[in-house]
Amino acid sequence: MYEHARHEPLVEQQWDESRARDAIEQIVRDADARFHSHRLWPAHPLDRPHADRPFKMLYFGAAGVIWALDYLHRVGATNATRDYSSTLAQLATENRADLNLSEPDAFSYLMGDVGIQLMQWRLRSSDDLADAIFRSIELNVANPAREFMWGTPGTMLAALFMHGFTGQDRWKELYVKNVGQLLSELVKVQGIDCYTWTQDLYGQTSLYLGAVHGFAANIFSIIKGRELLDAETVSLVAQLAADTLARTATADDTCANWPPDVRGGGLLVQHCHGAPGMITCLAAVPAGTNQDFDRLLTNGGELIWKASPLSKGSNLCHGTAGNGYAFLKLHQRTGESFWLARARAFAMHAIGQWERHTRQYGHMRYSLWTGDLGLAVYLWDCIHGNASFPTMDVF
Repeated sequence: MYEHARHEPLVEQQWDESRARDAIEQIVRDADARFHSHRLWPAHPLDRPHADRPFKMLYFGAAGVIWALDYLHRVGATNATRDYSSTLAQLATENRADLNLSEPDAFSYLMGDVGIQLMQWRLRSSDDLADAIFRSIELNVANPAREFMWGTPGTMLAALFMHGFTGQDRWKELYVKNVGQLLSELVKVQGIDCYTWTQDLYGQTSLYLGAVHGFAANIFSIIKGRELLDAETVSLVAQLAADTLARTATADDTCANWPPDVRGGGLLVQHCHGAPGMITCLAAVPAGTNQDFDRLLTNGGELIWKASPLSKGSNLCHGTAGNGYAFLKLHQRTGESFWLARARAFAMHAIGQWERHTRQYGHMRYSLWTGDLGLAVYLWDCIHGNASFPTMDVF
């Protein structure tokens, strides 16, 4: 059910909260010290091979680093207080030029304007900036990507966050409009008898299932705003999640995993593709209404534990911390303490990976989704038993 070569044995260590806190502090202090007003943070060869120019976006760029530093300060994990407002003001324009983005991709959440603008608003809100965010989300409604990184599911989540921040009805109306658009684009997969979305992405079409490019994150972006939706829509989406999860699973009596695409592919075990992201996104569907659905999620957790940590490193998108969030979600969903113990076991292993890779490359990996800042947030959540995946559950 998984590719053994992508994983490494879990280094069994007793949970050490002080070591986790020390790692958070080291990551934050190093990121703060290595910042340069023009060069931002050093590019990492795993994120941008053979280039010195850093990324700017939320996913693995400067905006994501700033988000993590601000968030860790807000929750009390660090006392670092550098003001990055002036830096953020230029990032959207630079990011468009850097990636040669054209519309509508330029408006995306993780890779384009909206994530950067939302971080700007978080640090220094203004009516003009709120209006700019609103326009960007509106212009991304019909993005054919139909996935979280570039498409509607990401930018509609930004609308949901803005509704929470401001309480203004226009954000609710925009979010509900996005939900309707997304649900209208569902397609039935012949031969499997389930529904999902077609992604028109990077010059090809796919039927992805996972938490970055596919079905799981789309469902997450709808279920997270269920209090703004009518009961019929929420029930429909919950049933849709249960049916597609069941019909696409590779499972036995104890474990479950999912391919990247409805039509198959290698069985990965990471947040972006495979059981971890399916759990992290779909755990938001209320428990207890479908026993088969609940069982598949817990069996997915067993698969992650059996597979052991990813050898790629400690990061969120395709690393040990991202997989550990599935355990935190299952702890939150079931109340079973062993899931928290497993999340903390992965946390201790991830600290070792971070230390090893920092020595190997000579500096940290300054990124939220693919680097060390995401690990710092994960460690904080392990300390407190929270399950707030960065920029998805919280902003």
